[in-house]
Amino acid sequence: MKNPMQPKWLAALLLPLSVAGFAADVHQHGHAEAAVVLEGDQLTVSFRAPLMDIFGSEQPPADASARLRYSKRLAQVIEPQPSAAALCELINVSSRSVADLFPESKAHDRDDHDHDDDSHEAVNHHQDIVHEWTFACEAPQQLQAVDLPFLSTFSSLTTDVVLLLPAVQSASRLAPGQTRILVE
Repeated sequence: MKNPMQPKWLAALLLPLSVAGFAADVHQHGHAEAAVVLEGDQLTVSFRAPLMDIFGSEQPPADASARLRYSKRLAQVIEPQPSAAALCELINVSSRSVADLFPESKAHDRDDHDHDDDSHEAVNHHQDIVHEWTFACEAPQQLQAVDLPFLSTFSSLTTDVVLLLPAVQSASRLAPGQTRILVE
């Protein structure tokens, strides 16, 4: 009987648990999490990191130029690269835009309102970016590694990785600057 739980749901559930003892919802700068789930011919790769490590700030963009700068940084979190021999094709991407992360920032970017900024309630912007990529692989048995090329751009991140493969479940850690997750 096939497991009804889809890989993307497994990855989403496991991201906060990627290291034993790591408390759920802990926001730690310099620390990212990734999950690689292979079920049948479907490969799902999830990535989560604090906004601070991607944008250089957790504050909402103050104006249009800051929103553009944030969007450019977010666009650098590009799709993972599974081993070429696995013949994987990207079929779905799930991510949030800057407008999704900071919905109030666009409204407050204008000067057409006349009330004190002090009247706004403080908002906790300790958020993470979360991306998920789903691939269909013609030769999943040939998957030997998954590269996260954007980790060379965000080279200060230590990334905890969970692997869920048909025959193996494991956890590992990528040091800052490392981009390759070995699938063994």
